[in-house]
Amino acid sequence: MARHYKKYAKRNKHKRRLKNKAAMQQSKLEFMLSQARKQVVNLSHRKLTDDEYLVLSRGLKFIPSPSVKRAKQDLLHDFDELARKMRCRYLYHDLQERILKAIPKKTRNNNKWALGVWVAWTLERNLYQETITDGGNAIPSDPNLLSNELLNYWMAHFIQECRRVDTSPYPPNSLVQLASGIQRYLRTDCNRNDVSLFEKDSSTFAFFRKCLDSRMKELTNNGIGTNVKRADPILTTDEEAMWDSGVFNCNTSNGLTNIVFFYNCKLFGFRALDEHKQLDASQFRISVDTIGNKLLHYTGRLCKNVQGGLNNRNVDVKRITQKSDPTNPRCLVTIYEKYLSLIPREGRFYRKPLPHKANDGSIRFSVQPIGINTLSSKMKELFKAAGISTTDRNITNHSGKVTCCTTLFNAGFSDSTVKSRSGHRSTAVDTYKRPLETLQDNVSKALQPPVPTSKNVKQENDLSIAKSNQHSFEDKENDNSTMTINVPNCINKVVIFKNGKRYCLEI
Repeated sequence: MARHYKKYAKRNKHKRRLKNKAAMQQSKLEFMLSQARKQVVNLSHRKLTDDEYLVLSRGLKFIPSPSVKRAKQDLLHDFDELARKMRCRYLYHDLQERILKAIPKKTRNNNKWALGVWVAWTLERNLYQETITDGGNAIPSDPNLLSNELLNYWMAHFIQECRRVDTSPYPPNSLVQLASGIQRYLRTDCNRNDVSLFEKDSSTFAFFRKCLDSRMKELTNNGIGTNVKRADPILTTDEEAMWDSGVFNCNTSNGLTNIVFFYNCKLFGFRALDEHKQLDASQFRISVDTIGNKLLHYTGRLCKNVQGGLNNRNVDVKRITQKSDPTNPRCLVTIYEKYLSLIPREGRFYRKPLPHKANDGSIRFSVQPIGINTLSSKMKELFKAAGISTTDRNITNHSGKVTCCTTLFNAGFSDSTVKSRSGHRSTAVDTYKRPLETLQDNVSKALQPPVPTSKNVKQENDLSIAKSNQHSFEDKENDNSTMTINVPNCINKVVIFKNGKRYCLEI
């Protein structure tokens, strides 16, 4: 019994010794890792492994003895080679991130949304036995796992069967966006450049295109997606109300900010948020022409219509010049010149207005820029501050761009002139043109039936009176104020004289 106890104690002692040794080694390793992370400068955004940190730290700390010259050269060469390879890997990783960042944020979100709808549809579709019967296997949640033949087959079913969360069908344009998002995912993330869902000459996805076309026609015939929600233009009365109410005021920092925001939309055709958010003060410049008038120059940058890169290398950025109007006390060139003199010449254009003025009475702006959330709802705040009702009107930041196109369109300018301000490169500018209320009234009046003549008006009035009083005439045959005349069929016109007036009635 004692012999067994001694063996048991010896074995436990050995286990404890091994356990303590492992703990010491682990603590030593953690200490070495902490020191290595301090010594190694990570130039990439990729997370390094523990071994990579240790190897690089050893290379930095290695100081060989002069007596082993050959070993010193070999080791330094090995560390340099390792660092070179790892830098190349870091560089590749950084390039991949830059490629992804070059894709617009909304495009990335649309790709993610389309892929999410596909995954939700596959989970629902795989619950049915018909899925296995038709395709032979369950539909993968990743469309990259499908061949072009199966992708053509299942994409056609996906377009026909996909629904929103509330089980309502997607509008026709949303179906196109879903298919486009999946195609971009396959091309960009999966490097499948052979996927061309919308290429008319391609027979690979002809079945999908026919199903998409039939589904879109069916939805349009049912009235789904026909009422497109668009931003309404800002009327001249609204603009005047903002000036009269003090929302636009050159003598206050908040009023001056409101002016430059509104007229950035109206003058330069800014979109809802992206161009406001990325706007830099260096994009504006004031100059003087040969006759002494001041000019406001605006130079755009990358936006929705100008993406840059290989595909848009021949597309120039927006360049707009606004001339001053000395006769107008609200000259925008003067207002912009004042605003630019109060903010830094570089950096964010929109700065937070300060409520208190400086000692010399001038208005001031903070170094801190205006937040994105404030800019996103700025136009609605202007209407609310001016007390303008937005009932039955869709007023957003995009209304400024619509106002720019609508104003130029109703003023009789050509489409090329409108596009030079709005930045459009296609016929999509037509969706921004809204006819004025007076123009709509004139069109409605022009299509009305012809106005009847005075004789016809009298005839219609007399006939309506006679018809409405027909029964009363029959009941009041003995009434002295009523005269009943039986007119023969050959009579077409009756002339009545009363109190010196002549009445003509055509029958």
